[in-house]
Amino acid sequence: MCMKIIVADDHHIVRQGLLALFQKAQIGTIIADTGSGEQAWALIRLHEPDIAILDITIGDISGLSICHRIQAHELKTRVIFLTEHKDIKVIDHALEAGASGYLLKNDTFATLVDAMQAVYLGKGYISPANKKQLHHYRTNKSDFEITFREKEIIRHIAQGQTNKEIGEALCISAKTVDAHRTRVMKKLGFNKAAQLVRFALKEGICF
Repeated sequence: MCMKIIVADDHHIVRQGLLALFQKAQIGTIIADTGSGEQAWALIRLHEPDIAILDITIGDISGLSICHRIQAHELKTRVIFLTEHKDIKVIDHALEAGASGYLLKNDTFATLVDAMQAVYLGKGYISPANKKQLHHYRTNKSDFEITFREKEIIRHIAQGQTNKEIGEALCISAKTVDAHRTRVMKKLGFNKAAQLVRFALKEGICF
C-alpha cells in the first residue's frame, strides 16, 4: 500500500522523524512537509494527497481550518490529526470539521500506521487513549453546545466582518454563514450581534 502523504507540523524535528519512519516502514511517501498552515493548504490543493497528517496548531492557520477547507472544496484528501491536544472537546471539534483520524503524539508509530491504513480504506480512527472518553462525551453532549464551526463564525462576527467576508474566509457561502449565525444566536438566546461580541470576549474566542 503506497499512499501519498503531506505532513504539516510547526516542529521541524517532528517532520524529520516522521519522514525517517515512513522511509523505513515503506508504507507511504511523504511528498511534501511544511511548518506553515497556509503552505500546507496550498500543497494539499496542488497535490491532493491521500492523507494529510496535521497538527491542530500550525502557525498561521489551524489544522481545523484546513480540514474545513478540504471539505468545502470536496477534495479526496483525508485528514489525520497528530497532536498534543488531549481536550475531548478539541477532538470532537476535529471530527466535526471532517477529520478521519485523531492521534496523540505519545501514541506509537505502529498506531499511526494502523490509523493511516484504516483512513486510507475510508474508515475512521481515534487514539485508543481517547476512544471511550469521546464516546462518553458524545453520548452526554448537550444539543445546545457551541460547535467549532459556530465558534469560528462568532470569532469573525466579533471582528466586525460581514457574512460575505466570513464566507470567503471560511470557504463557505454567505447563506451558510447566515444559517450558522441564526442557529448559534438561537442556542444562546441572543437577538443582537453585539451580544455575540460580548459572548466572544467573555469566552476568549475573539482571536
